[in-house]
Amino acid sequence: MRRWRTITAGITGVVLGAGLAVGGATGASATPTGNWGTFTVSGSSKAYTGSVTMTGFPATTFTSNSRQSTVISGASTWQSAGTPVGAAGYGTSRGTTYINQRPAADNATSPSTTTYTFAEPAPGGSSWAFVLGDIDADQATISATDVNGNPVPAAALGYQGSYNSCSQAPTAGGWSCPPDPDGTTGKDAPTWNAGTSTLTGNAGATDTAGATAWFSPTASLKTLTISYQQRSGFPVYQTWFAVKTAAISGVARLDGAPIPGATVTVTAPRGVQYTTTTDADGRYTFPALPQINDYVATISAPDGATGSAQLTGLSLNTTITGNDRTDADFTFTSPQDTTSVIGTVVDADQHPVANLPIIILDPDDGTPLVNTTTNSEGVYTASDLPADTDLQVSIGGADPTPITTGPANAEPTPFAPVVAPPAVIATVTGLVTLDGSPVPAGQVVELLDGTGVVASTTTDAAGRYTFATVTGSYTVRTTAPADGATGATSTPGVDAVAGGSATADFPFVTPAAPAVVTTEQPGTVTDTKGEPVAGIGVVATPTGPDSGDPVTTTTGPDGTFTLTGLEPTTEYTIAVDGADPLTITTPDSGAAPAIAISVPAAVVTPTPTPTPTPTPSPSAPVVGGGSGTTPVSSTGGTTVGGDLAYTGADLTPGLIAAGVLVLLGGGLLTFRAVRNRRRTTHLQD
Repeated sequence: MRRWRTITAGITGVVLGAGLAVGGATGASATPTGNWGTFTVSGSSKAYTGSVTMTGFPATTFTSNSRQSTVISGASTWQSAGTPVGAAGYGTSRGTTYINQRPAADNATSPSTTTYTFAEPAPGGSSWAFVLGDIDADQATISATDVNGNPVPAAALGYQGSYNSCSQAPTAGGWSCPPDPDGTTGKDAPTWNAGTSTLTGNAGATDTAGATAWFSPTASLKTLTISYQQRSGFPVYQTWFAVKTAAISGVARLDGAPIPGATVTVTAPRGVQYTTTTDADGRYTFPALPQINDYVATISAPDGATGSAQLTGLSLNTTITGNDRTDADFTFTSPQDTTSVIGTVVDADQHPVANLPIIILDPDDGTPLVNTTTNSEGVYTASDLPADTDLQVSIGGADPTPITTGPANAEPTPFAPVVAPPAVIATVTGLVTLDGSPVPAGQVVELLDGTGVVASTTTDAAGRYTFATVTGSYTVRTTAPADGATGATSTPGVDAVAGGSATADFPFVTPAAPAVVTTEQPGTVTDTKGEPVAGIGVVATPTGPDSGDPVTTTTGPDGTFTLTGLEPTTEYTIAVDGADPLTITTPDSGAAPAIAISVPAAVVTPTPTPTPTPTPSPSAPVVGGGSGTTPVSSTGGTTVGGDLAYTGADLTPGLIAAGVLVLLGGGLLTFRAVRNRRRTTHLQD
């Protein structure tokens, strides 16, 4: 049954591949797109580590004592947009990775344990999901802890339901499961027991395909643990992660003018913060926030202005697919009959100078009217100033320079950038690299002091970033430039001194591909006579549908073979034409003991015995004696007189034929004589 299933699956794969090749030029689907996790794994059997990366989701790492953990591409097995999880707004996982894992050993007392740890508390509010597939001949027990390390009740794990992800399932559109003669494939689904937090496969513990359940936690989690246990056979289970995201965006304005470089912070209910800065048009965007409710957005209000610097109740989970909030605007105005100013400070290289003290003075008596600092783009703002008035501004403690305000309650005209005195500027710079090469331009880097983010910038084409600021101790942070890249994302304790430059580099490394652990199965094929059989095919086919592809080899001249690249601790059926199939289980690593396979000995057809050559009769002497010459003899000479040499002809058939002809001739003559006699008699009458 397994071999037929594998053969049929292979044929199905060819047909599907041809269909995809033909259909590849069709238009894009309108199905919602989810952010499915990208898995990495390293280590070896029973000592794996790895990561899961998703847009808008905290960095996630895991450890596992599974005897086998393998990252799968998602090209042949996936969650379709038509499955319950896909229809809930996550879309299809096709083409994104998931992880295959096994128990520690194939018995009921040796489960494997995989624990996922979130760098920041994972969001609740049913904004993300984890999916467990191929739960059939096995069971999974699930537990979690909250932000304080306390156990999370089963209800908070957010079990959403069970289904079958194959195309034969009630919800069509998934991958095509291999046919199964017992009729269970594509139909069974696991059962959830909230009392024990256990997900159990079909009642018969039959190895099928597509049995799936999905969860969407309602509580914020710090860890998630899955304990996976065998019930029969050699089971494999699958894990996917997905998150739903939506955007919050808006514009910051002062008396109608955009405020560039303002730092905006969005805080989730679980306390996690996200920051960004406004662009030249005063617009900010958080493009991928977990789709939960009640975010709070804040900004630094211009000094002296009226208007709220905090927006509450920003919810993104009001529909299945989420709703982007594009109306989170910060609108500030000057008090009646006053005005505002917007200015910019740069260094000699035109880098904006952040966190630089700015004092606006009354020139008549030197009274400070405004004390503020420049923001991420070197921009300072002030409000509640007298209209159409000559004032002074002191930048970084330098001597004041004159400025003139505009009309009351009118949109302020930005001042031309002012170059700050070099003596007050401290520079923080560095390189962001991946595997020794600069990251692409646009990598975001932030500068923080004890109060939070004071500046944000991006790398240039050479991977370099630069902050111009004031003396102080800072932390510089960025994000990994590629999924799974390793390296510190934060550099604390960067001491910047006025007139000097501090360096903080970020060298990231692409994780090495995990070592692929495979095993070998040697053996010998002989016939029933004990003779080696050379050149015969040997095929190892995994009995489980998710245990890899068949492996084929051919015996050598001495009948030996070695099947290489077999999955560890996996059941295979070894097939050789003429022999009964043999089932083996591979070891954890290395080569298994050699096996011996016997096939029937070849049947040898005997060569027919040739007809014996008759002995020739003596030849008659030449009539009249004479001196006639005989034909050339076998020795090449000639003989004068005597018998004729034997030519190899057998006279018996000829004599028989001659006798027959004589008899026929006699009969013919007799017939003619009778007829002629009758004719003569007739004439006489």
